[in-house]
Amino acid sequence: MKLEITLLWLAIRPALGFLRPPQHHESTAAGRDRWGFQQTPVGLAQQPLGVEIPEIPTIPRGRRALYSEPFPVDDPNGIRVQPVDERLCKSGARQLTGHVNVTQHKSLFFWFHESRRDPKNDPLIIWLNGGPGASSLMGGLTELGPCAINEEGTNTTCNPNSWSNFANIMFVDQPAGVGFSTASNDSYFPFTTQDTATDFSTFIRRLFKHVIPEFASHKVHFMGESFAGVYFPSILVKILDQQQHLKELGLRDPFPKIESLVLADALVDWAANSFGFYRTGCIERPDETGIKGQILNDTACEWISRSISDCERLGSECRISMDGPTCLASFTLCFPIGDPVWDLARAGKRSPYDMRADCPDRDICLSYFENRMTTYLNQPQVLELLGLPNNTVYLGTNYVINDRWSNWGYDTYLPMIDRMSKILEQSDVRVLIYNGNSDWIVNTAGTLEWMNILPWSGNGEFRAKDLKQWEYIDNEGKKQKGGMKKYAKGGEVGVRRY
Repeated sequence: MKLEITLLWLAIRPALGFLRPPQHHESTAAGRDRWGFQQTPVGLAQQPLGVEIPEIPTIPRGRRALYSEPFPVDDPNGIRVQPVDERLCKSGARQLTGHVNVTQHKSLFFWFHESRRDPKNDPLIIWLNGGPGASSLMGGLTELGPCAINEEGTNTTCNPNSWSNFANIMFVDQPAGVGFSTASNDSYFPFTTQDTATDFSTFIRRLFKHVIPEFASHKVHFMGESFAGVYFPSILVKILDQQQHLKELGLRDPFPKIESLVLADALVDWAANSFGFYRTGCIERPDETGIKGQILNDTACEWISRSISDCERLGSECRISMDGPTCLASFTLCFPIGDPVWDLARAGKRSPYDMRADCPDRDICLSYFENRMTTYLNQPQVLELLGLPNNTVYLGTNYVINDRWSNWGYDTYLPMIDRMSKILEQSDVRVLIYNGNSDWIVNTAGTLEWMNILPWSGNGEFRAKDLKQWEYIDNEGKKQKGGMKKYAKGGEVGVRRY
């Protein structure tokens, strides 16, 4: 067991984790804002407020996506592979796209890039974005992928700093219905961790058997950001349970070796994340965030401070009980603690994803990336190169799926603490968590908070150690300060610039 947790400073560009806050639409009563909470007075950051627990939304029980049997792993049907070239993505290496049926009614889309360095020996990264409902092509085409879409959304350029410089990378649109992934109709859209984990487990087994069997012996790293902090712990625990079951039955293990789990600015625990709002917005830290001065004024900070204790109490009850309504109540109390920054975002003054930037669209603050992606990927010539029908419509975010995760079940609100503990204690999978210090919605202080309360055998060692300076060598061979780090059980936790 090895824990590597890294908390990253952002010096150049924002973390594009895209976590869309859950929304509830069951009430149209006056006083509800579009986030589904009791609306606070205009100018919250300027007015003193008492701590009030908002009305807890009621989620209808008994709703489930239509069930569809997992596609047989050994069946070579239901798989479409489309080689693509530099006309589609200037990657500098071999690329494959395609679909893998995970049931008779659902398929997952992938875009695979071989390493520019040594694809036969380099590790394989499997990457997920969050949402829920956001396409992983955001990571592939605006962040770490080998090519980037230009500002006009008409073509791509080579990304010289891509992670494909040293790794093979696969971006997967999931769950079914997200991005280019498909479902027979929206009744099959998954909105629980159980369904998404089952589908992804089937995808992994079929992928390595029929699409890229030559990579089955490579070191495989599950990496993702934002709501991938819910997706990947659930997926990995599902795979670990299946592996244990196969071992007990004396059957062959069809899974590749999962070397590590890497989560970037990832949601793991709503209450812990809300705890970090005070340090993030109310403590001046220009050396960490690149922001001069306190982000919020003293009135807003006093309100946040008074709100934290009730949030922590209900968050603790949620972690102990893992009861859906209790965890929803915890979220409904805790998340509005961050309203002062959402007020700034809605005024166009701060982006909750990168507080050094403004929010020109006054919505999710990342629409310029989504617009660029949808413009490019919906071009007829691009669809043709992808081997997709010309009536295909690509959306950066499927808001039907996002809405169902929020309103049709409780999994959005459940902490992943228990699953992270199981991964650390019952497997040899290494864990790396990294976070950008300019991120508000999934903030560094909140990430450290859930790491400090994470029950595992290395907890005492990790909490007792101080953060130490971390440095890296830049492209010119010069040593640069990247941030801070600490480690436990041979792993590292740190902060770095990129």
